Amino acid sequence: MRGFSIGVTGAAIALASQLSLPAWAGGDFDALSADEQARVDQGEIVVHAEHTRHPLKRLLVVGQIQASAAAVYHAYTDYEHYAQIFGLKSSKVLQRDGNTLDVNVTMDFPWPIGERWVTNETDLQPDRYAFTYHRIDGSIKEYVGEIKVVPLGEHRCQVYYTAKVDPGIAFLPYWLIDRLSATAFPDSIRDVRLYLKQHPED
Repeated sequence: MRGFSIGVTGAAIALASQLSLPAWAGGDFDALSADEQARVDQGEIVVHAEHTRHPLKRLLVVGQIQASAAAVYHAYTDYEHYAQIFGLKSSKVLQRDGNTLDVNVTMDFPWPIGERWVTNETDLQPDRYAFTYHRIDGSIKEYVGEIKVVPLGEHRCQVYYTAKVDPGIAFLPYWLIDRLSATAFPDSIRDVRLYLKQHPED
C-alpha cells in the first residue's frame, strides 16, 4: 500500500529536508489529545512519531472513514485487490493457514530506486477488526506494523495504522526515511476512503 511506498525524487528529498517529524503526544503512543481527536473528527489525519532514540521511528497514523468498520476492514484485508486500492504493481496471497497469511507485494518507485518487493506474514484478528504483519522476505529490509479499525457508528470508524519501514536503500539516511514515511503513511487511509467512496457498501 502507499502507506509504505516511499517514492523518492529530488523534489521529495528537498521537501523532506524542510520537514519536522510529527510530535509525539506525551503519554501513550496511540493516545490522541482532545485537540487531535477533534481534528480527526473533522476529517484530518494525525501522525505521531514514537519517542525513541532509535533513528528509525515507529509511526502512528489515525484518521476516520465514512463507512462501516466491516467494510473498511475488508478493504484493508482484500490483498488480491491491493494493486487497485493502493496503487501497487501487484499483490497476492502466497499461502494461508487459517488467519495467518503470507502476502507478497511489488511496488514501482521512481528512479533510482526502481522495483522493490516484500513478503509479509500477516495475522488477522477479524473479531476486533485488526491485523498485524512483519516482513519475512524481500528487497525491503524491514516492515512491521498493525492496523486497527474501531467502529464509531453504523457508517463511521476510526483507523489506527502503526508501522515502521526500512526500504533498504543504502544512500537514504534514517532521518529522511522517517520524514518521507510521515508524509506517505496517511495515504493508507486516504486510499481506502477513495476506494470505498467509489465502491460504496451494498
